[in-house]
Amino acid sequence: MRSLWMLATLVWVSTANQATAAPNILLILADDMGVEALSVYGLGATAPTTTTIDALARNGVVFRNVWSQPVCSPTRATIMTGRYGFRTGVGRPIAPAADGGASGPLPPPPAKPASAPWEPPGRPRNAGNPVSRGLPTTEFMLPMALDAGANGAYRTAAIGKWHLADRDNGWLQHPKNAGIDFYSVIMHGEDSYYAWRKVLNGEVEGTTTHSAIDQTETAIEWIAEQGDEPWFMWLSFILPHTPLHLPPQELLQSDYSDLSPTQDTSEDPIRYFHAMIEAMDTEIGRVLDSMAPSVRENTYVVFMGDNGTTNSSVIPPFERGRAKGTVYQGGINVPLIVTGPGVERGAVSDALVNSTDLYSTILEMAEISVEEVVPEGVTVDSISIVPYLSNPALPSLRDWVYADVFSGSFLGVANANYAMRNDRYKLLRHEGREELYDLDRDPYEHDDLLEGMMSAEERAQYESLNDQIQALRNGE
Repeated sequence: MRSLWMLATLVWVSTANQATAAPNILLILADDMGVEALSVYGLGATAPTTTTIDALARNGVVFRNVWSQPVCSPTRATIMTGRYGFRTGVGRPIAPAADGGASGPLPPPPAKPASAPWEPPGRPRNAGNPVSRGLPTTEFMLPMALDAGANGAYRTAAIGKWHLADRDNGWLQHPKNAGIDFYSVIMHGEDSYYAWRKVLNGEVEGTTTHSAIDQTETAIEWIAEQGDEPWFMWLSFILPHTPLHLPPQELLQSDYSDLSPTQDTSEDPIRYFHAMIEAMDTEIGRVLDSMAPSVRENTYVVFMGDNGTTNSSVIPPFERGRAKGTVYQGGINVPLIVTGPGVERGAVSDALVNSTDLYSTILEMAEISVEEVVPEGVTVDSISIVPYLSNPALPSLRDWVYADVFSGSFLGVANANYAMRNDRYKLLRHEGREELYDLDRDPYEHDDLLEGMMSAEERAQYESLNDQIQALRNGE
């Protein structure tokens, strides 16, 4: 009898511990993929097969009105800090000219295997990309905040694209300086998926395994090592970023036998782009399927695009020239899907969400208060989206969302493009020109209201958004 009582007690304690265990958080970033690229958003005329992402949508909340920043480094910086780019100084992709520091520049990548498919030659390093600063380690970054929480230190990992380091912020040590325990990353981008440089905890090694496969296997191994300890993983795939290519056959979910691995991908860029998305989706599925059921049930999965689709791969309703790198909808309206403990299944939210919001969201998932851990005097622009996860119909907690892209100092107005929208109207500045759109009536920005006679309502909306942008820039 005593043995049965002790067994029952142990079972009850184990169950109670599982119920109260701090959740794991898996942040998955797709590279250069807007909302039109996924079937769950129902926008593009064609879409790849995405079994895993579709399942996430069925089991979680799909957010429709999400703004990233127009390019990769700024979006990553907003997630890491919960702060807009003009506060951190990260306004453009960090250029290869920022390489170096005590360790010197990266060595050349290894030779691409002869069996690897055709890939276009890479641009000369620094081409067309002005030098942009990295994310300063004086910022109070997300891993630091997770380490300061009342639940004890989260184990943290960064796998895949980092793109936040320069010669002034620690370079190869930057993930560690940001508070990451383990990292296996690509510092910027690479010109090949089959011959690239991996930085493993500060040491550079050449790799010829397809990057998505390498990153997936690293993620699976690291998660398995954590046991019952709570963890946070930054899993940032390079896919479907250029160079366009045909991924390994075992990663594809549709028939791409009409495509040749050795042909010029510019002949059919959309098909190659879709194949790359399918490969990413397959690898996300492998990561999720590797988890023990108890771990998976206690894990939030946050899937997001880092910015819109590139011009070579964008399809209607968005336009070339108004895609990645711009503050038009095609450059900043990105997918965001969240699943996890207590998250409503198969739901959609139309709330306004910004990439900065992932900072407060992830901390609230970890039961950490932003107010308690963020140092005094630090302005946080982040608003947690956790309330929408159990109540997707909740009215937007934001009155507006904001995005920008700039070189050097943001206050140099001549080189800053920015946009702000409220629940209906959007004001943007692109290459020195202001434009105003009614997104209810004109969601893909064809009719600039500033070019015609505006109604009193439209004029009032313009003035309100303009005043809010100026106040934000002035720190008010």
